[in-house]
Amino acid sequence: MSVVNKTMEKFMGERVDALRRKANMTQQRYAAEVLHCSQGTASTKLAGKTRMSSSDVLNSAKAFNVSTDYIYGLSDSPEPGCQEGVTA
Repeated sequence: MSVVNKTMEKFMGERVDALRRKANMTQQRYAAEVLHCSQGTASTKLAGKTRMSSSDVLNSAKAFNVSTDYIYGLSDSPEPGCQEGVTA
């Protein structure tokens, strides 16, 4: 994994972990209900050591009612449907 990818994975993991904590959800519950994996696997994904799949990102966005763009760092607004810089 390149330095850029490692940085991006860490950023995404930190953003999702903050959402998880804000929702008062344990890592074990997040792993079981959102990622459908072990707590250990979820831990490595949240730490940015293992890549989050597009399914992981989508399931996390749905679970925490945020946009996937927010998780990917393409938006600073967690609101679903909110597109920054887009004018009508």
